Amino acid sequence: MWDVTQVRDRLSGMAAADAGCVVFGASKHRYRFGAPLRESAVIEFEQRHQVTLPESYRAFLVGIGDGGAGPYYGLFRLDGSDIAERDREDRWVPGLLATPFPHVTAWNPNGPDSLDRMSDEEYFAPEWVAGSLVIAEYGCGAFFRLILSGPARGQVWFDDRASDGGLTPGPHFRDWYLGWLYDEN
Repeated sequence: MWDVTQVRDRLSGMAAADAGCVVFGASKHRYRFGAPLRESAVIEFEQRHQVTLPESYRAFLVGIGDGGAGPYYGLFRLDGSDIAERDREDRWVPGLLATPFPHVTAWNPNGPDSLDRMSDEEYFAPEWVAGSLVIAEYGCGAFFRLILSGPARGQVWFDDRASDGGLTPGPHFRDWYLGWLYDEN
């Protein structure tokens, strides 16, 4: 699924071209991956949360690395240890990751054309992001979420609720990551 040598070679080329890590987000991930996870660690996460990680993400964690180099500020570790506590709640609410993600199209009840806006408490309720895992930070309170359950499983969605931008669907994890790696965005 992943050509580990090709990914690492491409990343080395990116790092060489940006030795000062001035490209947006590079100063945080520094073009480095976390160590790959053992299969047993992935299985333990899946069992604890009653999910099966999408294959491309699972293969990435085991074959390439757990967190580090990636779009914007990079990828978070599976355990969320490198995320602010308020942004990793999805990893600790029992059953939340196993609950099917409720959307298949963009969702934004607080958009510019909304006549009946939700309160912040309603808009940020966990039910709107159930079945998704925060995997990367865009900045300014926006994140990327990998959908773990439901019809959109495997897709990476942009969560821009902090700026009233709602939730927007994106490509599957592999395409999303390779798009960044080969600057196709």
